[in-house]
Amino acid sequence: MLRSWLVTVSCAVALCCTVTGVLALGRSAWGRARAQDLAATPEPAPRPVRLYGRNDPLLPVRLDAHVALTWGGSMGVGGRVDFPLISGTFRYSSRDELALSVGGDVTFISFRGTQHTEVFPALALQWSLGVSDRFYFFPEFGFSAHVISGAWDGVHATIGFGARYYLRRSLSLQGKLGWPMALSVGATF
Repeated sequence: MLRSWLVTVSCAVALCCTVTGVLALGRSAWGRARAQDLAATPEPAPRPVRLYGRNDPLLPVRLDAHVALTWGGSMGVGGRVDFPLISGTFRYSSRDELALSVGGDVTFISFRGTQHTEVFPALALQWSLGVSDRFYFFPEFGFSAHVISGAWDGVHATIGFGARYYLRRSLSLQGKLGWPMALSVGATF
């Protein structure tokens, strides 16, 4: 009985030593292979230093001036100020931006033969998606009030889809299709 017990303990010790040796060999072999992989990987090239980016704005806000056309056949002018809430910090693209857009449109030319002025103050959330360094696509959603010749007409949902093409650092051409403004074309600064 003592003899079988000694054989069992000896076998267990031998098995433990074998497993420990294999694991140690595997770890050291893996460590050598990993060290060789790291040594074979070249150092990344240093990034060039930029004084400013192509589309880095000159101002902390984006100014927008445009000509607007409504679905009802009125034409006028408008402007917006976009306040960036989140800029360049999205994981999938450093060119994306989430901004709060405040402004409005005033239409005073009617193609329907009526003479009235319409005012559309607007507040929208705009998400600019950088397709390239110069081209951005943006959807926007928000609210717009509607005043016709001084009479309150209510608050409406605003939806728009547009594009912005940068010509220079902060100068871009912009076009947008949406509701209540059918089409607006202008420039941002």
